[in-house]
Amino acid sequence: MKNSSRQAGFTLVELAIVMTIIGLLIGGILKGQELMRNARLTATIAQARSYEAAITGFRDATGSLPGDLRNAGNRLPGCTTACSPPVATAGNSFIGDPAWAENDWDSQAVTLAATNTDVGSETLLFWLHMLQFGLISGVSSETMNGAAMSWGVTHPASRLNGGFIVGYANGQNVTPGGTTGGVRPNGLFIAIVSSPTDDLNETPGIKPLQAKQVAQLDRKMDDGRPSAGFVQAYGVEATCFSGAALVYAENSMGQDCGAIIRVQ
Repeated sequence: MKNSSRQAGFTLVELAIVMTIIGLLIGGILKGQELMRNARLTATIAQARSYEAAITGFRDATGSLPGDLRNAGNRLPGCTTACSPPVATAGNSFIGDPAWAENDWDSQAVTLAATNTDVGSETLLFWLHMLQFGLISGVSSETMNGAAMSWGVTHPASRLNGGFIVGYANGQNVTPGGTTGGVRPNGLFIAIVSSPTDDLNETPGIKPLQAKQVAQLDRKMDDGRPSAGFVQAYGVEATCFSGAALVYAENSMGQDCGAIIRVQ
């Protein structure tokens, strides 16, 4: 008996259609990921600018920088004495250690106490004061109750990765991995770091961002140069920025980069 059945298979046209559909799906996924990355970048820039506006609003209303307000426990809504900065440094127009950069960009934050005596407490009070004044969200009033340092509690998380800390750079040192030929940071800065207890340093693989992310942020906010302007990079030389720190190493895929942004 003759077998008339045939084994079915894809024709070249059908294969081309399938490959086209797969290509469109992959392209859509990649495009979607790019759109999400761009959205997170835009949101992070909006965060930084909102903090700058909040600082200005707080100072206009109180005559002081947030975190530096004398007797804040009696002046801010819902505050206790833990909201007040150390008496010795309150009102000096610095947030935390005035030689933060000069002292190797060490972590300044400490747990708040009923009576604060450590200048590092101002770096937590900076966010708490703006929260209690109704100027920002993303942190918690539990900070004044001695909450442990974490994103969303004592410090705001970044939409990109990690979160924000604050400190004052006095122009006496370059950012980690930077060049002595660059512009030394001077003023009040917020920095994007992996953990609120992090130092700014050159340890590879543990930074919050890739070089291309910091480069995009820098170009959108400032001059696109890692060691100049009010947005600067810190991290691992060569895999964060190359040469004399004048160009971002955008082909690098390592988590070797972070950013500092001057807000005052």
